[in-house]
Amino acid sequence: MIRIGICDDLVEELQIQEKMVKSIVYSLGLNVEIKCFQSGEDLLWEIEQKGNMDIILLDLEMGGINGVETARQLRKKDNRVILFFISYHDQYCKEIINVQPFGFIDKPVSEVKLESALKEAFKAMSQKEEIFEYTYKKVPYKILVSKIRYFESDKREVNLYSTDGVYSFYKKLDEVEAQLEQMNIKFLRISKSYLVNMNYVKEFRFEKVVMDDSKEFKIGPKYKDKVRKSYIELMRIS
Repeated sequence: MIRIGICDDLVEELQIQEKMVKSIVYSLGLNVEIKCFQSGEDLLWEIEQKGNMDIILLDLEMGGINGVETARQLRKKDNRVILFFISYHDQYCKEIINVQPFGFIDKPVSEVKLESALKEAFKAMSQKEEIFEYTYKKVPYKILVSKIRYFESDKREVNLYSTDGVYSFYKKLDEVEAQLEQMNIKFLRISKSYLVNMNYVKEFRFEKVVMDDSKEFKIGPKYKDKVRKSYIELMRIS
């Protein structure tokens, strides 16, 4: 899962940026946690308590400690976080360069520019592709997560359908779902028996989803609300 932090002392700006980021990451089929902060102090406290972020959008001009000082303190503990500075000004001083920003985004923030910036960040993060690991008859196997279309629960086995073929292993689908929640690519549980990669869903219908290979799966009653919410989000960005 990708952790994204947005830090701006203006509530309206936070809400606008959060909405844009949600739209962008959903369109890319990524599994993301987004956290918003109104001060550098709150951001640093969150990281201290719950661990590092992957990407941070950081306003330069804030009350309390400003964006530069926040970034300086961040870099003392984390040299890997992808950091974007957001500002109305197009002149950036030397001290900003010293905290190694990945890029700059001008205010007012446009979704087009933000999407371009985030795509570059995701590209940098994905140089090493995510791997799904499983074991069958005591033999370990690995497969790229990006190649997995969907999982199917079949009694005591799980069938993995990929762009390369079908593979089976012994595990509960609930355990597979929990394992994939830590990945960056978003998977959606649509029934007791099926867990699908959102990037391979071609069509949502009222009672079923259609995959890119034309397979159709019914949506389980207890999963309909969750699937419906995913469909609504998809329509908002279409």
